[in-house]
Amino acid sequence: MSRRAQKGINPMIIALTGIIIALIFVTIIFLLKTQKNSIRSVNKFNVNDYIKEGSTLLGTEGIVTGTVNEKLRWTTNRGEVISLRVEEINQLIPILIPPSFRDLNISIGDRFTFRIEVGNSEVLTAKEIIRK
Repeated sequence: MSRRAQKGINPMIIALTGIIIALIFVTIIFLLKTQKNSIRSVNKFNVNDYIKEGSTLLGTEGIVTGTVNEKLRWTTNRGEVISLRVEEINQLIPILIPPSFRDLNISIGDRFTFRIEVGNSEVLTAKEIIRK
């Protein structure tokens, strides 16, 4: 009996391997992007440094947890400003809540964790809000 010569690697196996490698690559990129923008990837905001010398922190981000102490009137084009009592140091800081968070119900006495950024004129702007 004679043997048949092998024709090589099946093209279907090559195609499936390529698809699997591409899926793994896309998944890794997606996971790295979501972690970069996650609140877990941001350091704790130093409120004492902000109170002493806020201008040195322009453009930096951080997370802060506290209780809403006061609220100013909500406007559709500017959002609202809240007064947050920071838990660790019992200090009040103002945070601008942009109009993009208009669907979030924020009441006095609610606890939140904010990812904030020190913007122009040393204004703290909320980038992400998580209810505690």
